[in-house]
Amino acid sequence: MTKRDAICETALKLFAEKGIEATTTREIAERAGAAEGTLYRHFDGKADLARWLYQRCADQLQEMLTETVEMTSDPAERLEALVRGVFDFYATKPSSCTYLLSARESGVIKEEQQEAVPPPMRLFADVLDDGMERGDFRDAAAPLVAGWILAMVQQTVLSLKAGALPVGEQAAIDRTVDAALRLVEAPPA
Repeated sequence: MTKRDAICETALKLFAEKGIEATTTREIAERAGAAEGTLYRHFDGKADLARWLYQRCADQLQEMLTETVEMTSDPAERLEALVRGVFDFYATKPSSCTYLLSARESGVIKEEQQEAVPPPMRLFADVLDDGMERGDFRDAAAPLVAGWILAMVQQTVLSLKAGALPVGEQAAIDRTVDAALRLVEAPPA
């Protein structure tokens, strides 16, 4: 692992644990086993590092979800795969997931990185549009419904992380998937 990699991984863990503002460049460098100047050789500072990490984590999530969606053409199966994909991302990359959930609120992420419809939401909206066109899903504003579903998933992730649910992890995931599918279910003919 290069010093740059060590700095990036250490910063990600610290940002996820403590937040961007509460983490210092000195702390990042010390925990990464590098001199503070090494961080500045690779990044313009903490804000630049935070933005780079945000983009990397967003790209990882997007890649994981894109692969998930390509496995089937059925809109309901694709929606379920997307919801479960976010939970899989949390399970396999907890620091990246936690960081993505908190970084947008930090004020460090530049406006151009905070697209009106972020890529994961766009994937959900595309699946919802497809389901509506096929008559499988109720007619609704896909970006709005995608936002509702992602908010449900995010809240479940945060509650799981806090240990605040009276059910186990798999039951919480299954219930969230079920709620997402019921939300888009087409009314009976």
